[in-house]
Amino acid sequence: MKRKLAYLTAVLATAGLAACSAPSTKVMTDTGEIVTLSPEQTLKAYHWNLVNTIKADGSAEPAWVSSTTNQPLMLTFAENRVAIQNLCNTMNAGYALTERDIDFSQVAGTMKMCSDPQLMQYEQQVAKQLPTATDWNLASADQSQTNAPAPILTLHFENGDKWRLEGKPTAETKYGSQAETVFLEVAPQTEVCPQSGNNCLKVRSITYDGNGVQTSAGDWVLFQPNAINGYTHQNGVHQIIRTKRYEIKNAPAGSATEAYEFDMVVATGKAL
Repeated sequence: MKRKLAYLTAVLATAGLAACSAPSTKVMTDTGEIVTLSPEQTLKAYHWNLVNTIKADGSAEPAWVSSTTNQPLMLTFAENRVAIQNLCNTMNAGYALTERDIDFSQVAGTMKMCSDPQLMQYEQQVAKQLPTATDWNLASADQSQTNAPAPILTLHFENGDKWRLEGKPTAETKYGSQAETVFLEVAPQTEVCPQSGNNCLKVRSITYDGNGVQTSAGDWVLFQPNAINGYTHQNGVHQIIRTKRYEIKNAPAGSATEAYEFDMVVATGKAL
């Protein structure tokens, strides 16, 4: 029988986090729209980065970070699957929720060898422990407030351990819209944007058919150097990248109406 813990959503107070009668989380999109999320929606609205592990005896261990990834373990929940990220292999598991309990299926993933043996060992430990989770609780200040602390997800395990994970909004939460996948070709050399004087990216959209064959290319346009969040341009290198494009609802006049998030490099080279 799993432990039955009260499901909690919290609001920040001077003395700490106090329980709310209605377990929900308010978030504000980039356009200023305030959205109220249920606990299950909150789980899917954030990437969850491991902060520390609290052992059954009460001692705490900081999240282990590999020198290879330089990032802590991250969980992302979507469509009844959880992605286990920032390790060596690509791993995922199914999950099911009740108001208090959480059940993970056995972890599945790729089985490539990693250059860091410690990372491989840690990855194996994570894959073994995650299916032993018993219940979960959520603490979240009003995220629509300035400087609100990040929400905290706590997972409880059969051996008495607890994982504390800190939430970072997904792009869908940040922009308040669903993504469209867009392929962009990035020219090897930047060009000066006439209005800003910045060295801007020269890009054009690329479309493919169902077999992965390129069918069309758009006109070349200039993007501000930070217009594709998460992408770093290498001068002199020609690339095709996959991005997620989001509509910015109710964008102020004269500002961008779309946002791009870098997903992956599709092709790269001095000449494509």
